[in-house]
Amino acid sequence: MKLLGRLHPPSAEPEVLLDWRARILSTVLMFVALLGALTAVPSVWLALRHELWAIAWIDLAALAWVLVLWRHKRLSYRLRAWNLLALIYLLGVWFLMHIGPVSQIYLMAFPVMAALLLGLRPALLALVVNALTLMSLGYLANADLHVPGFESRPFIEWVVITINFIFINTVITISCAVLLSQLERSLERQLVISRSLAQGQEDLKRVNEELQHTASALNRLAYFDELTGLPNRRMLMDRLGQALAAARRSPMSGTLLYLDLDRFKNINDARGHAAGDALLLAVAQRLGGLMREEDTVARLGGDEFVILSPRSAQEHDGDARAARVVAGKVREAFEQPFILDGQPYSASASIGVVVLGPAAQSAEELLRNADTAMYRAKAAGRSRIAFFEAAMQREVEEQLALESELAQAIAQDQLALHLQSQVDAAGTVVGVEVLLRWTHPLHGAVPPARFIPIAEESSLILRLGRWVLEQACHIQRQLLAAGHAIPVSLNVSPRQFHQADFVEQVLAVLEHSGARADLLVFEVTEGLLLENLERTIPRMDALALLGIRFSIDDFGTGYSSLAYLKRLPLHELKIDRSFIEDTPHDPGDTAIVEMVLSMARHLGLKVVAEGVETRAQADFLSAHGCDALQGFLYARPQPLDDWLRVTHHSSSLFAPL
Repeated sequence: MKLLGRLHPPSAEPEVLLDWRARILSTVLMFVALLGALTAVPSVWLALRHELWAIAWIDLAALAWVLVLWRHKRLSYRLRAWNLLALIYLLGVWFLMHIGPVSQIYLMAFPVMAALLLGLRPALLALVVNALTLMSLGYLANADLHVPGFESRPFIEWVVITINFIFINTVITISCAVLLSQLERSLERQLVISRSLAQGQEDLKRVNEELQHTASALNRLAYFDELTGLPNRRMLMDRLGQALAAARRSPMSGTLLYLDLDRFKNINDARGHAAGDALLLAVAQRLGGLMREEDTVARLGGDEFVILSPRSAQEHDGDARAARVVAGKVREAFEQPFILDGQPYSASASIGVVVLGPAAQSAEELLRNADTAMYRAKAAGRSRIAFFEAAMQREVEEQLALESELAQAIAQDQLALHLQSQVDAAGTVVGVEVLLRWTHPLHGAVPPARFIPIAEESSLILRLGRWVLEQACHIQRQLLAAGHAIPVSLNVSPRQFHQADFVEQVLAVLEHSGARADLLVFEVTEGLLLENLERTIPRMDALALLGIRFSIDDFGTGYSSLAYLKRLPLHELKIDRSFIEDTPHDPGDTAIVEMVLSMARHLGLKVVAEGVETRAQADFLSAHGCDALQGFLYARPQPLDDWLRVTHHSSSLFAPL
């Protein structure tokens, strides 16, 4: 029973073991009832024949008692067990008092049945009761039990009878109790093992199910994009390898398209990454519905998608024509706006195309070539289609070489800052912008449009940005020494601005150069301002406290909300040259310029128009209150010494060139 206490909570009965004993009790009662009924007929008949009425009534009463206990199974187990034991004991007592030796059979059964039905402790109690019964009732009733030699001493005689009876009864009872106890413990252990096996089977089943789900998910994650559900790079490369192998074995070909969404960053800046994800999902669904079953539409990551469209030899169109058809169909898919949260959003894609053939190219080479073609399409003005050519690869290699040479140019003094004046309506110089120039020792002047994007795609932009800031501060000191206390504007790249220690860098450069912070203007893009706005604002505020002013470069070309204008410490807006070049002849551009000027006046912001090249443009801008004009009409960018000489000779007044 101690084992039960360890296996089960104290408050919980071992129901299975009780059920085992209950089944034994029911079986015993059934056999007692059946055998009792069979023996009751002759027993009662003999008792009545010899006028032993008491024996007849006792037999009938005992049989009825057993039948009641057998049939009424709703009674508790212990109540039925104790009733059966009481019946056996009372029969033994009655026979002891009225008949004699037959009583020992019932009294001996009393503790043995107690051990069987209730355990060792009730059995020991039954033995004690038996001993007291034999000693007291046997002696007092002078039952017909005798021991030769002790007839004259009845008390001693009953002591001897009791000792011998209890000895044998105890041996039988304890043997039964120990046997049943061991059987019970064995049953308990079997029960524990059975439960453990059942639990183990359940756990194993659950683990197997989890492993199946996990394997299906380590497979989906390994071969499919988590956001769009499209095949990922790994699956694409596998299918591309299969397509190339098929092309080498048979006259098969196909088309590989590399897509990059144009200005995807703008939607993330303007509407958040959730909207960007929604657009990517919408693009994936549209492309997936556009392709054939044998085609593969994959997402490589970010806003880059790849389409692999195999082509069998039975198709009659030429490879190039088939590729153009596929690329055109994809571009047409972007002509319809995408619906995001109920609002239409127009998106376009630059597409690079490679034709698959039997040439010995690897999957990586084909993908790289398609990527190169895509960048050629983007450079051509976006929403374009470009086919890969060997010249494209040479251009990529040239760009890599140019990146390496640009790194050397910083250390070898090949870079210089040129100044372009900003003038008011009267032609008075009111500021300058410093512009980066690179003179290559072999190739001569390298256009900024060529090397600035290369620097921005690598970490070189950080070194360039620091160098430009240092040189701009040095130029400002020289301008002050020459009597020109005018603001110096310089471009700050997003990667440079978002450095964790950018404010500390600026402060260190100011302290080292002795430049005036209030005469520095940092030109930044709208995208920079909206990228992590909550971190951008404190950084701008810290720089503004130093005296530095901020200008939004190329204003009007972004897709962001204008609400940020009220939250940021801005000083001026620069109208992009794309709106100036057709002003005042183009009504659309003219309206945009007028709107920007009006809005700036209400917000108390200065406005600089860049790209001013005609007198008509200058007159229109001045008439509508533009604060400063910058462009070839007044001056081209020039080195500091040339700028100082020209400014000195013109008495700080710039007439149109």
